[in-house]
Amino acid sequence: MDEVTIGRDTRSMRGNNLRKGLLIIFFVFLILFFILFFFINDSEIIESDEDTNIEEFLLIVEQPPTPPGSNRGIDAGRHVLEINDESPHGNSRREWWYYNVFFNDDESDLKDWSMIIAFNKMARLDIRFQKRDSLFIMLYDTDECHSFSLLGKERGTFKSEGPGVNLIFENSWVKGLYPSWFIHAENSAMDFFVDLDFTADFLPVWVEGRSSNLPIGGYVAGDYYVPRCKVKGEITWEGIIYNVSGVGYHDHVWENNVPRFISKGWDWFNLHFDNGWEIYISKFNLRGIRENYAGAIIISPDNRDMVEFVKFKLTTLESSGSIDMPSMSFPKKVHLEANRDNMHLSLDITIYNTCETVWKRARTGMFEGPCTAKGSFSWSGYSVDLDGYGFSEFTKVRYLFDSLRIFKK
Repeated sequence: MDEVTIGRDTRSMRGNNLRKGLLIIFFVFLILFFILFFFINDSEIIESDEDTNIEEFLLIVEQPPTPPGSNRGIDAGRHVLEINDESPHGNSRREWWYYNVFFNDDESDLKDWSMIIAFNKMARLDIRFQKRDSLFIMLYDTDECHSFSLLGKERGTFKSEGPGVNLIFENSWVKGLYPSWFIHAENSAMDFFVDLDFTADFLPVWVEGRSSNLPIGGYVAGDYYVPRCKVKGEITWEGIIYNVSGVGYHDHVWENNVPRFISKGWDWFNLHFDNGWEIYISKFNLRGIRENYAGAIIISPDNRDMVEFVKFKLTTLESSGSIDMPSMSFPKKVHLEANRDNMHLSLDITIYNTCETVWKRARTGMFEGPCTAKGSFSWSGYSVDLDGYGFSEFTKVRYLFDSLRIFKK
């Protein structure tokens, strides 16, 4: 009897274990089912998110294409800058290193002010009867220009050495090598001191020298610029320290053999645009030369492509007479038109807060100031609106014979 009971108990235990095993298997399958269900749904969500991201990426990519410029920029050395290029050129009678900046960072003191610092060596007869070394220091607030320049110093006041940029003008100096330069400029008599760190935010661009589009060849002249720099530093003025930062520009120009008398001056602009484009404009007004000018417009939509014009029309819409030399005027508003192939550039440029530097005996004036620019660039059915800002420089020379109308201008 006991043996029968034990056998039944054993079979009962085996049945319970089987049921438990089946329940465990059922729950395992149930758990796997839920896991797979949620995994598949999550995958669909992820794929949906990926599709959304791809669509957003395509929307970003599908912007108007870069204008049909030239990809020869790097290949032809138009963006190549070597140490000797930045160094002084001993045989050049004229040479200058130029820097400007807009203090437009949100955290900058002196918000929306701007500044020019330029170290200049001029040829013997460029500024007749005047000494030839000058340091331009000009600070522009939102209403006017403040000049701290040191002009007409004896030859030798300005010292330039290599390698790279190593400039000294009395107690002011610049030192550096692409992509970074440090500038200290001062006018202690006016209690003004500035220290700025320029760091390139763009490849350099050659106007003339390596692959010139101007009549003056690279053997006798050179001109390169860095369209955009990041700038930060401080200005100390009458004992008050201002921390400043913003967008800057740098160029370096030298020339040896072109005589002064063939030039009536030049018009020049560097422009930064809200869409990231950079534009350089120069127009040398010549005497006795066919078409009376040599010009260059370089549009840089990015660090590789370039669009260039050598023929264009720059029309003065508004002008103002010089305070120190009323017979001489300078532009306050100009209109630019340039056409090449199927490309068209149109800009209205308004100049404000112009700083005047006039050498009366030399009958020469230099007019520099910030500007705004609005217009468009179109090609092959595309059109890009342009809205930007920058700096202008107009140099005017009034020759005596021209004033008396003995010779045709």
